Amino acid sequence: MAKKVEHEAVDNGMTLDELSAFVADAYASGAKGGEKVSAAVTFRARLRSVKVIVPVEAEDRSASAE
Repeated sequence: MAKKVEHEAVDNGMTLDELSAFVADAYASGAKGGEKVSAAVTFRARLRSVKVIVPVEAEDRSASAE
């Protein structure tokens, strides 16, 4: 199973603060740093949206039953 983390620019192009929030959200969702990031850009080469697929490891149910 995987989780998609996606952020879109509020205005006409993503700010550094918006990009930073995306990175923090991705790491909080379990990203390790080696995942590939996808982006959509405007005609002026500004970031419009970014996303990453974070693999989610299955929980060991036998450990939680103890």
